[in-house]
Amino acid sequence: MMDPNEKLCRALLENLDMRAIAAMAENRIIGSGNSMPWKIPEELSFFHRTTQNASVLMGRKTFESIGHPLHNRRNIVVTRDPSWSHAGVTAIGNFYQLLELGIGDTLWVCGGGSIYDALLPACGELYLSIVCGKFEGDAKFPEFDHLFTLDKTILTCPRFRVEHYRRRT
Repeated sequence: MMDPNEKLCRALLENLDMRAIAAMAENRIIGSGNSMPWKIPEELSFFHRTTQNASVLMGRKTFESIGHPLHNRRNIVVTRDPSWSHAGVTAIGNFYQLLELGIGDTLWVCGGGSIYDALLPACGELYLSIVCGKFEGDAKFPEFDHLFTLDKTILTCPRFRVEHYRRRT
């Protein structure tokens, strides 16, 4: 019998074009004190270009670290607080609600750590910026090699590279 999380991931895979996008340091750090421990404008530009005119899904803490809805995107925030709301954002209380939203475009999973951990198994692709160096932080990107295989490196810059992964079949 399938566990509930496996059943949810299968339903999401079958019904949504869900992909993950993240930036992590060489030691898997993705955040420190609810912010990114690096400032790389070119990497942020890649994120913005890639997720334009699509839907983005993030946890409440990630959204609050950004401070505003991302422009030219449908912003979906998952939160345990049923009273939380923000103008320009669709708030959901669980991942099953993603199936009810009528998402017809790509849904980009963009953080934080627990959101990646829960939803990577439901993503068909992963775009991962690898930031050069090791950083201190309190949020790590989960292990993903058992889920994805490297397709190609799509961008190489002095301070980071972007790797594209496809879901293992």
